[in-house]
Amino acid sequence: MKILGIECSSAVGSVALKLDERIVVREIGAPREQTERVLQHADELLTAESLRVAALDGVAFGRGPGSFTGLRMAAAVAQGFAAACGVPLLPVSSLLCLAQRAWRTARARRMLVCVDARMGEVYWGEFEADGNGLIAELGNERVGSPLEVPIPAGVDWTAVGDGFANYPQLAAAAAAAERQLPALLPSAVDLMPRAAADLAAGRSVPAAEALPVYLRERTAWRRSQGP
Repeated sequence: MKILGIECSSAVGSVALKLDERIVVREIGAPREQTERVLQHADELLTAESLRVAALDGVAFGRGPGSFTGLRMAAAVAQGFAAACGVPLLPVSSLLCLAQRAWRTARARRMLVCVDARMGEVYWGEFEADGNGLIAELGNERVGSPLEVPIPAGVDWTAVGDGFANYPQLAAAAAAAERQLPALLPSAVDLMPRAAADLAAGRSVPAAEALPVYLRERTAWRRSQGP
């Protein structure tokens, strides 16, 4: 299975290429460089493997929530590939992607992912890994005040994301966790398990439905940035 993945929901963007069991990845460390570097890295990865976009089984992208600019750009690039070559598109939650990375790097099995949404708010969701390490969402993803974030029952869960580091209101929640991974960011590598499962199950979407998920109204974000 050959899948190209694009994840630009955070400060560090990335592009990955899955070739059956092997995955190669390129990171983009500066948010302002993501727009120009995503296509460049995608082209470099495909060229290195002598692949054309039309030969891909699918293109996955982090659909959000996260950086509005990054989400729009990732979706637009994926839509462009679909328009040009008809390749199936596979939107993946960026919070789920971060949970998948927590499983890959730390074998976390039950996670509360909480990411700084700016303006005094956080994006959050609860996730769990199955026996094969595939992450599933437990309930809906949400955005709101850190005070609204529910603490999972029990102690066998991991606090994931910079929301725990950036908001003192979440100190009690973080302290209740078995482990804390506040510095972890989503990577295009971790789009692949969910994207591959969705592709195998026939859950790809056409370009018109490959849209970012902001959770928050874009007008609120614009107000926070000023004129």
